[in-house]
Amino acid sequence: MPHSTLTVGNVEITVLHDSEVALPFIRTFPDVPRDAWTPYMERYPDAYTKTATGDDSLRVHFECYLVRSQGRVLLVDSGLGNANSNPNVVEMIGGGIDGVLLSELKKAGFKASDVDTVFLTHLHPDHVGWNVARPAADSADESPTFPNARYVAHEADWAAFDTPRDSEIFGYDWWAQTVAPLRRFGVLDLITGETELTGELTVTPTPGHTPGSMSLIVNSGGEKAFMMGDVFHGPAQVTETDWVFHYDMDPETAGVTRRGMLDHAEQDNAAIAICHHSGFGRVVRESGKRYWQAL
Repeated sequence: MPHSTLTVGNVEITVLHDSEVALPFIRTFPDVPRDAWTPYMERYPDAYTKTATGDDSLRVHFECYLVRSQGRVLLVDSGLGNANSNPNVVEMIGGGIDGVLLSELKKAGFKASDVDTVFLTHLHPDHVGWNVARPAADSADESPTFPNARYVAHEADWAAFDTPRDSEIFGYDWWAQTVAPLRRFGVLDLITGETELTGELTVTPTPGHTPGSMSLIVNSGGEKAFMMGDVFHGPAQVTETDWVFHYDMDPETAGVTRRGMLDHAEQDNAAIAICHHSGFGRVVRESGKRYWQAL
């Protein structure tokens, strides 16, 4: 898949595609009537597809972003992973399809050792899949996939998922394989609020999908971009901010966060990136409604 790179002032952001699956509407937005999807399927045909059994579905990308700022190399999220790094989740979500983040990183001209910060927007299993490297799924030989990086996450997500609830929520365990080892390795930094990573990059809390969900605000040379993880699940939610995604842990707060981030993006004419939708976009208005418009 060709890389998409956006320049925001002096910051370069490159999309790294890890994997892709089809997830039915009934699984992802169970309370949204099927007919309500029709105008968005027509407006954004590349965002939707069908499963092997013919169900209308979201075309879900597992995207990561390589961000270069002031001599720093940051990775936003670590994707779905592969059968060794995140075995249960790859099998359940990806149907056994391994992610390709590391080869995409190489194609972009970088090695895992070049990354100095891994910023995890939240700690759901499809965003942490390449955190840990191991030669086999059941191997005790573990190490950070990005050996020179600090891994940054929100303390509230650690508290929410560092319990047996992880398997209760998703039906499979990922925590012990992908997140808990980071503390043993001594590479995890837990933060609680707005945090500056460089003079051009600031992390800001955007809760709702998870209690510790965060977004990365890029502000350089008079230009802005918002990298928002799972604040949105596809372009339709830019318009339909009240639509509830099945895995939003606090749907009411998630809706408030979506509307607030859209207000900021519209006011600042900021580019926006959504993890599970490919590429970059902006917020535009038509007939009094806000829409995603691809760049």
